[in-house]
Amino acid sequence: MKKLLLIIPLFFIACSTKNVITNYTINNAKINDKSNKTISIKVEASPEYQTRKIYWQKGYEKNPYLYSQWIDDFDNLIKKSVYNALFNAYKAVYFDKDADTNLKLFITNASHVANNDKSYIILDIKAYANDKSKEFRYQIPCQPNAKSAVEAFNKAIEKFERDLAKWLKS
Repeated sequence: MKKLLLIIPLFFIACSTKNVITNYTINNAKINDKSNKTISIKVEASPEYQTRKIYWQKGYEKNPYLYSQWIDDFDNLIKKSVYNALFNAYKAVYFDKDADTNLKLFITNASHVANNDKSYIILDIKAYANDKSKEFRYQIPCQPNAKSAVEAFNKAIEKFERDLAKWLKS
């Protein structure tokens, strides 16, 4: 009976511990090259990137991390980050308005690939601006965990924002 009285409290303590979900966000790059253009931004993504889930991929199988997620939907984080970066490069930036340049971004891939021998993130974004288009693709190595993948995503997005600003000015 004494053993049972000792086991029951341990059972409740073990069952009461919760798994904590870690939230991540995107850090935006600072681009301080002012232009007199105005630009409008529209960001679209496939449904899997319109969520807070951070995806890892092994082979062709793609799954979300259980205890790590974005602080907002991934496409919204990209939209806000790109907006902030381009606001520093252009006189005015709008969402869904007419401007000198109408920019449409489509997120085609944002995954953490974790194979046995290597781990990296892939970020693919197609950009359409007035009569031109360009595909941006980034592959950044990282450790096989969500925190490292988020750090790699931040590096890729920072590079994307710089490359996007250069492309829009050309």
